[in-house]
Amino acid sequence: MKNIKLKDIVIYGMYFFSFIFLIFQDAIYTPDTASYLNAAIYRYPGYAIFTNFLKFIFQDYFDLVTVGIQLLFGFIAVHFVAKKFTEVLQLNYLSKFILVAILLFPFFGPLYVANNICSEGLSYPLYLFFIVFSIDFLFKNNNIALIYICISSILLILTRGQFILVPFIIAFLFILKNRKEISKRNNLMKLLILVLIPITTILLDKSYHKLKDNAFASTPFTYVNTASLAFYVSKISDSSYIKNEEHKTIFIESHNFISSNKWIMSSKKRVSYQDYYKHFHKYLVYICNFTLHDKGTEYFLNKNMSIVESRLAIEEAAKSITPILIKNNFNKWVNVYFASIIHGFKSIYILLFVLGVFLFSLIKVLISYKKNYAILFMVSSLTLSNSMIVATASYSIMRFYFYNYALLFIMIIIIYKIFIEKRQKNI
Repeated sequence: MKNIKLKDIVIYGMYFFSFIFLIFQDAIYTPDTASYLNAAIYRYPGYAIFTNFLKFIFQDYFDLVTVGIQLLFGFIAVHFVAKKFTEVLQLNYLSKFILVAILLFPFFGPLYVANNICSEGLSYPLYLFFIVFSIDFLFKNNNIALIYICISSILLILTRGQFILVPFIIAFLFILKNRKEISKRNNLMKLLILVLIPITTILLDKSYHKLKDNAFASTPFTYVNTASLAFYVSKISDSSYIKNEEHKTIFIESHNFISSNKWIMSSKKRVSYQDYYKHFHKYLVYICNFTLHDKGTEYFLNKNMSIVESRLAIEEAAKSITPILIKNNFNKWVNVYFASIIHGFKSIYILLFVLGVFLFSLIKVLISYKKNYAILFMVSSLTLSNSMIVATASYSIMRFYFYNYALLFIMIIIIYKIFIEKRQKNI
């Protein structure tokens, strides 16, 4: 206790009082919760297994135990990532305090990630642990961290598929760090392990569905989600490019339905692509869930397919149709897509800042691998890649973006440090 400083007590107090406040808040059941508790085929296995295991063990105490575990797991992850950045970047107390506050923000309103019985309760701390282990692996030469990277990233991707590309970012930095010795067997093995993480995750995902649904297939809904924007910008004449008759029928019926409800881009001429995105944002759930997913599933059910076969069939249909619609309407699609990314960052200036940091740090690490530039590249590329994937597969809401809010603060800290260092050298 004598070694605990007053400033440490303040940080630990933030954890303690946050936990006490949040544990007494009710568990939150959203429209997505039931699909996790029912282990629906279109939900990734990570959170479905977690919640069903707790439901089986704790039954009537499920809500309290789930919220408690998610709070503890989340606060431990916050503590470790704050401690790691403080150590590596030599943050002062004020910077650490602000970082902890930003990291704790998602546990409160409007997100309440630990109280919400949804996948973010697990994916957020797993993402933070992945960052901690990546820093240890890349910047502290801790080889055991590679094992932890594998475990955390596999669990993370099996919980939220939007993070499937994150191991490649670490693999790229590993190549740059060891560019002169990358051909050595030990380095090649480490690189191979990183590259195989997404492939391993896909196989585990398919194996899960084989055991549960008797179908060796990836979790569906990814392409149905991705198809939403493609359908929004499409026109009925695009049906002539769809060769599969079943897929053509689904497209025509879906297009007519969303068009009659004015959920489509051509329903009204708008001032800017930001306005078109806002319109799409408002009706995405109707286009995706109520039209393509539900009506598509019903189409295949009427073909005497099982519910599992129907879910997989509409996913395959969306996978086939989407590239055609994007190709035929690329200019409209790409403009709404970028408007989505801007909306996710709340401002084009924040997006330009992150993009500028990414390009600046990329050039720097390509020239010479140095710690500050490498961390800058890691956090900016994690932030950009997430926004690009989210804009492709869904719409840009806080629920999908909050993971990287703290990383924006880290970017500012590193840039400030680089500026101060250069200024001191010039004096």
